[in-house]
Amino acid sequence: MSSVQHHRVRAAVAAQTVFSCSIARRSGDVFIEVIGEIDRTSAGQFRNQLLTIAKEHPASIAIRMDGLALLDSSCVAVLVEAWRFTQEHGIELTVESPAASIRQVFDVAESGRLLTLRH
Repeated sequence: MSSVQHHRVRAAVAAQTVFSCSIARRSGDVFIEVIGEIDRTSAGQFRNQLLTIAKEHPASIAIRMDGLALLDSSCVAVLVEAWRFTQEHGIELTVESPAASIRQVFDVAESGRLLTLRH
C-alpha cells in the first residue's frame, strides 16, 4: 500500500505574484503541482522548495505545470539548477503538462533539450 503525504506551500511574494505548490509523495516518488505564476519575485521560494525535495533523494520528481499561468527565465534557471542536481544524484526529473505559452519559454531558453517535458 502506498502512502501519500500532501503538503501545500503558498507564496504571496509581491502583491500580484501568487503561486502554490501541492506536493504528494508516493512510493519514493514526488509529485509537485504548481499553480499560478513564478517570476523573479517568487522563483526563490520555488527554488527552496524544489531543492529541499531533491535533497531528500526521491526516485523521481514530476512537476505538473498545467495550472501555471506564467513563468520567466528565473524559473527556467531554477529548473535547470534542479535538473543538474537530479542528474548528479540519479533522480528522474520531469516537467508535465506545460501550457503552450510555458513550452514557448522553454523553447526560447533552449532548456527543453535538458528537461524532460511531457505534454
